[in-house]
Amino acid sequence: MRFVADDVLAVWSSSSPNGSRNFEEGLRTRTWGFKSFEPDYRNSIRWILFGYSHSSGGPRQQAADWQKGVVDILLCEVSGDFYTGHAPHWEDEISQNKIIYPCRVGMTVIGSATGVATDAAGPLGLAGSEALRLSGAGNRGVRFRADLGDLHRVLRADVTPSGVVDLSRTAGDVIPERPGRRSAGQGRSQDAAFNKALEDHAVAMAIEHYRRRGWDEIRTLGKPYDLVCTKVTGEEKHVEVKGTTGAGGDVNYTPNEIQHFRACPYGADLVVVRDIRVDRTALPHVTSGGELLHIENYEAPPEDLKATGWTGRVTGWL
Repeated sequence: MRFVADDVLAVWSSSSPNGSRNFEEGLRTRTWGFKSFEPDYRNSIRWILFGYSHSSGGPRQQAADWQKGVVDILLCEVSGDFYTGHAPHWEDEISQNKIIYPCRVGMTVIGSATGVATDAAGPLGLAGSEALRLSGAGNRGVRFRADLGDLHRVLRADVTPSGVVDLSRTAGDVIPERPGRRSAGQGRSQDAAFNKALEDHAVAMAIEHYRRRGWDEIRTLGKPYDLVCTKVTGEEKHVEVKGTTGAGGDVNYTPNEIQHFRACPYGADLVVVRDIRVDRTALPHVTSGGELLHIENYEAPPEDLKATGWTGRVTGWL
């Protein structure tokens, strides 16, 4: 089967302690960032291909030597366009309380593979292999165009000829093992005060959003959904709200939330608020900013949800 060619951004993840931490946090929160906007970071990019280990060392070597080895890779599907981030998100940004990586994009992890050949016969092709090498050498993303059929097969991703990934047939969330990496788990931050600040801010923005849309009464519930909106006419709407400092490229759900999306007789909406700024020096944490995405009558289709972990893609970001 021949696949449609797609635009891919190759990104080499440094093996330095800070690079490893940021890579892990980026995968955990499904958000990637760059220090500056480059011509290669265009809205039409469909995939990000990460490389993070090569059999003969780093990418600062001649192309002929690079192509004799193998590389560990991870493929992500881009969700939405690149945007300018205003919320400190990675550990080095948080510790310095400033934005280091303003050029950001959301992503959904598709899968990873180790020991992938970097020669012309490998699934990356010479274009992908060389893009990864140049990315590491130049410390930036490098754009290339490729037929990803061979790569999808290596990753065991179920993909239609048009390139749509069925997440229910992927391996679930992936955070590669790297020397010295911390076992921080996946999904949300373990800081309860931080999580509550994000949730409260996102819910407050959602309430204001529905008030502007003409709902007469909005009541907070919490479980199995966050808001109940009603009108004097008797109309009712249920709303699940998610908040993040990252890109909101995909979000985590509980099994009860998924069940409610699919069975709600009133139609359940999904609201995601991304790029929320959190001042962690204050208790309780002070929040500000944020960009809201409203998805009406979300049904949590199986192809949008990963096989494990109940995480799913969020489409609609501009």
